Amino acid sequence: MHKRIFSSLVIAALILLTFFSGCTSSTVRENPVTVAGEKTPAEVHTAAEIRTTPPTARQMTSTPAVLPAGTREHTFAYVLNGVKGTVSVPLSDSVYADYLKKPDLQFKSPYTANTNSSTFLAYLDDPEQQSAIAALTQAIQEKTPNKDDQARIAVTLVQHIPYVNQVRQYRYPYEVLYKNEGVCGEKSMLLALLLKHLGFGSSVFYFLPEDHMTTGIKVSSPYDFRNSGYAFIEATEPYIITDSTTDTLAQWKFTSTMEVTPVGTGYALQSIASDYNDARQWAALAAKGKTLSTSDYQAWQALNTKYDLSYYT
Repeated sequence: MHKRIFSSLVIAALILLTFFSGCTSSTVRENPVTVAGEKTPAEVHTAAEIRTTPPTARQMTSTPAVLPAGTREHTFAYVLNGVKGTVSVPLSDSVYADYLKKPDLQFKSPYTANTNSSTFLAYLDDPEQQSAIAALTQAIQEKTPNKDDQARIAVTLVQHIPYVNQVRQYRYPYEVLYKNEGVCGEKSMLLALLLKHLGFGSSVFYFLPEDHMTTGIKVSSPYDFRNSGYAFIEATEPYIITDSTTDTLAQWKFTSTMEVTPVGTGYALQSIASDYNDARQWAALAAKGKTLSTSDYQAWQALNTKYDLSYYT
């Protein structure tokens, strides 16, 4: 009697084992292809087993940062390889009010080249603005791990800040960010300071007869401007790094000896050759006049999109 019951149980167990084994192998045969990026049923099952506790509230929702009273987010546009984006940084109303109280820094007399670097550096080195510049730098770094592209974001960000003339001689970089406006010298100093915080060698170029300022970023020869060790960057509006030859810049001529004020002492822009080649192509296309062949127009359009060169401040 007991043997018969035991035999029956064994037979039942074998039947159940065969049944479940058949289901498993059938499932595998019916799903032989896995779409790229999707998990197989076995991987989903395993992942479900690994999670033994429900997600915490911090994992499920993200709480927006609460800014201190009197502080507001300021957002700036940029373009990187044809893709538009924005970067935000909190700026304090009280810090801006402090800068409005600061007197204009005096330039040395006589007002000639090679006598103004200490004044430019005083605008750049003012301690009250450094934390805001560092915060903006961090926001740029979070956009890409590529160091050279971080520099390019900084360049286009400043170039997209509207050009607005004003009565005061120069405003500090903090004021330019807060008001989202600036003249050539103010924007050039802001860009040089951002590049410094990003770890690059940077400078400002001041052209006395033209009364114009631009930014420099450390590069190797032959990409530097007039053997200065820095590539030329026009900060007034979007231009390709190294471009100092286009028609819209021809009014400045840049024939005078410029005053070079080193700002950052970091490393060089390694991939400058791509910007240099694009700038040369852009200048060559501009030299062909307003009527372009289909292929030339496509090349013009590609560069225009890549650097947002039709944007005017």
